[in-house]
Amino acid sequence: EVEKPCLLTLVDDAEHEEEEELRLVLGSPRSDSPFGASVGARSETLVRIQDHADRSIIRFGETRFSVLEPGEAGHVSLVRIPVVRVGDASKVSLVRVHTKDGSATSGEDYHPVSEELVFRAGDQQHYVEVEVLFDGVREMREAFTVHLRPDENMVAETKMSKAIVYIEEGSSMADVTFPAPPDVASLLLYDDPELSRDAPPVAGYPVICVTACNLKYVDFHKTGSICASENINDTLTRYRWLVSAPAGPGGVTSPLREVDFDTFFSSSKRITLDSVYFQAGSRVQCAARAVNGDGDLGLELSSLPVSISLEEGMCQPRVVGSVGAEPFSAKLRYTGANDVDHPNLIKLTVNMPHIDGMLPVVSTRALSNFELTLSPDGTRVGNHRCSNLLDRHEVQTRHGFLTDATRHAEAIGETSPYQYSAALRGAATLRFYRNLNLEACLWEFTSYYDMSELLSDCGGTIGTDGQVLNLVQSYVTLRVPLHVSYVFHSPVGAGGWQHFDLQSELRLTFVYDTAILWKDGVGSPPEAELQGALYPTSMRINSQGLLVVNFRTEARFRGLFVPSHTASLMSSMVMCPDHPGLSFNLSLVRTEPTYSQPIQQWTFVSDFAVRDYSGSYTVKLLPCTSPPNVEYGIPPTCNPRDPVTFDLDIRFQQVSDPVAAEFSLNTQLLLLSKRALWLSDGSMGFGQESDTAFSQGDVIYGRVMVDPVQNLGDSFVCSIEKIFLCTGADGYVPKYNPDNFEFGCLADAPSLLYRFKIIDKAQPETQARSFGSLAFEAYLAVDDPAALALVRQPGSDGFRMASSALFQVAAGREWFIHTIYTVRSRENANRGIGKRSLEYHSVSRQGSARGRPRPRRSAAQLPDPVEGIGTENDRGTNILHIVLNRGGPGARQRGGPGPREDAAPGGGAGVAPRELNQREEGDERLVLIIGVLVGLLLIALVAVATALLVRSRKDKSAVGREPPESASTEPMVGGGGGGDSSEV
Repeated sequence: EVEKPCLLTLVDDAEHEEEEELRLVLGSPRSDSPFGASVGARSETLVRIQDHADRSIIRFGETRFSVLEPGEAGHVSLVRIPVVRVGDASKVSLVRVHTKDGSATSGEDYHPVSEELVFRAGDQQHYVEVEVLFDGVREMREAFTVHLRPDENMVAETKMSKAIVYIEEGSSMADVTFPAPPDVASLLLYDDPELSRDAPPVAGYPVICVTACNLKYVDFHKTGSICASENINDTLTRYRWLVSAPAGPGGVTSPLREVDFDTFFSSSKRITLDSVYFQAGSRVQCAARAVNGDGDLGLELSSLPVSISLEEGMCQPRVVGSVGAEPFSAKLRYTGANDVDHPNLIKLTVNMPHIDGMLPVVSTRALSNFELTLSPDGTRVGNHRCSNLLDRHEVQTRHGFLTDATRHAEAIGETSPYQYSAALRGAATLRFYRNLNLEACLWEFTSYYDMSELLSDCGGTIGTDGQVLNLVQSYVTLRVPLHVSYVFHSPVGAGGWQHFDLQSELRLTFVYDTAILWKDGVGSPPEAELQGALYPTSMRINSQGLLVVNFRTEARFRGLFVPSHTASLMSSMVMCPDHPGLSFNLSLVRTEPTYSQPIQQWTFVSDFAVRDYSGSYTVKLLPCTSPPNVEYGIPPTCNPRDPVTFDLDIRFQQVSDPVAAEFSLNTQLLLLSKRALWLSDGSMGFGQESDTAFSQGDVIYGRVMVDPVQNLGDSFVCSIEKIFLCTGADGYVPKYNPDNFEFGCLADAPSLLYRFKIIDKAQPETQARSFGSLAFEAYLAVDDPAALALVRQPGSDGFRMASSALFQVAAGREWFIHTIYTVRSRENANRGIGKRSLEYHSVSRQGSARGRPRPRRSAAQLPDPVEGIGTENDRGTNILHIVLNRGGPGARQRGGPGPREDAAPGGGAGVAPRELNQREEGDERLVLIIGVLVGLLLIALVAVATALLVRSRKDKSAVGREPPESASTEPMVGGGGGGDSSEV
């Protein structure tokens, strides 16, 4: 035998050990051979024991898990993820398990987990539980991951440290859809599906979108079962509509456009489409999106476009295809005290003929920008308080054109199918169409207002106040503006609407008896011990809004009325039971110096202001009797008695002053004295603005320009059209307020002393060339060749005139200059809600307004220059005060610092023709020094020789005429002391 095996048995255990070594050594040999045995060179070997099987490994039991999303809110689904340890389990291991978002989001789709797992000695498995949530969203399968972190004790090894958890949706992701496309039918034929499919819808009546799951669908007997199996809820169907403009004369059709505009009474997302959205010849298409029983949206199907009938309509125009507005009628009527439902109110009634597709709009304010006016936006509610644009819950007055009623007052039953169906058309739509008599094709809008609402809310004005009608009666005239628009939907029009606007003015005259009150006065009660009479003389509301009443009293006893008396605890006073919170200040103005039934003048003023002062006022006056033998004296000698009561009925209300509106683009009118400033681009500012005082002979430079703060470059062009000059009579200050028929210098008025039109760009032959013997010399900048720099500025225009003619009126007369100009954009950009038309009308005037008398009204008709002023013509107006310096050129320096030449851009000093001249302070000093030297020379010559006196005087005269040298290039005008204004 040459080889023998050596068997080494290893003992297997469950503990993991590192690599171990042992040696096998050959010992001393024994042999029976005579030669013996020996051990060779390889007498030992090294054995290494490796323990791979007992290595400790921690891993997930599986790498993929699937869980079903819970079906209801508030429920959770639980997924258990096992974490196992294989190998040596004799030691303690600590691992962390955490989740991480994938397509599923923690907090929305599942509750996140982050926890530590402790494997103690002998532990081989733990479970991690994750809760899956219900999110209520139909979506695809979502997933998140769970991760194992390394053993913190560095005992076990982590493998398969990532597991994916899939969240399966409980319902199918597939969208529901209608079995067939919907049909568009007239609401008139909703109950007759067969006829509605063949007959085109009539004009002037709503159309309805009939889906395949609607009971009125023509093939519902085939599609109904499919809708039930698909769990389609037709009451939740989403609708939208597309409309095209009528075909042209050649039969060319316009593209369909989605109707995405809701009015204040109708919606474009209902099952029906109101008749205001289409006209005869229009094409209409509906799109319906299916919704299942759980409210999940499905697919959308569109109907075939249908054409609205040209032959049939509810209220066809007299000429088919014509556009325009028919005449309307409107009237005001006082209901009187006998009206049961609306006593003592003013009834406003507007009747308008109806045309298919027409939307009538009635308001007491001017109508514009119908994209905003017809929308549910709050602008409509704020601007049109007396209008049929307000639904019943938006009316701020006591009554409105729209009420809770949804049926016409004369309608019996349903004249047309589903005409009064709130489920199909909407309650707001029925409230609006309640004013339409469809059989008569007539709109009738009726509302009731009191006088205060017509004045403060509706824009009404008192045209004639307190005018005497005859001997015993006076009258007051109420004017209410009325704006009526016939509006039609136009898919191709600006803002989606085309409109035809009309306007009128309603007048209501009240006649009341005044002779009894003003002639006989208000008598004291018959049961009163002392008798007297009270005569109201005037009533007014002062600038603070307080009521001021003046009245006279006549004491019909020997004595007089006194405000108070030391011997009496009572005093004269004024009360108003209708206004218990209102107090008054009563004062005695004057009295006749006699005790024999004196006439006395009284005034009482309210301590607070209210909107309506109407009510019954009680005036209690304290009588004071005097014996027959006592003469009148101050203070009066008399005996106070019980107060005498007078009842005075007053009807007086505040009228809101027009509030200046703020516009997004402003203009400025400047009066300048320097030509350099007039021609400048304004980049350095205008050091002197319109507070410059002009002396006789100066040139007035006027400039109208877009506000530099809001300068829009060359996008707007400013152009002056007309310029007027005027001065008021008796201190009247003209102002521009067309709402009160005040037109500044634009129209002749009794309150104007002089009025001239000095520039008219369109009709220069109508200009006033002179005043008296002096010419105005007024020219536009475009007519001045030297003003080319100003003409080239797109946002500015100017003029110049001589001031000499203005000095021909007496001192104290103030001149005002009034310009009319246009501000137009270079290209029209009025389409769409984002580009509203801009207001270019602004009125400004310098100086204080105190002491200004009440402005007088002009004629009721607008003067010709005013007709075009407004937004629609981009035409504005401005008025300024011209300050004249009547003290001569030197008075400007005595009155205060005048404008400096260095205020011009660039700061250079130059000679400007006929501008405001100033004297340099150095020139005055030079003149003074020369005068002193001449005086000394005169004394020296007299002392030297009297014979040379004549010659020395000649020398002095020559020196006095010689102009001194000066560094200034401006002419010097004398205006200092001594009254000598000759030129040096």
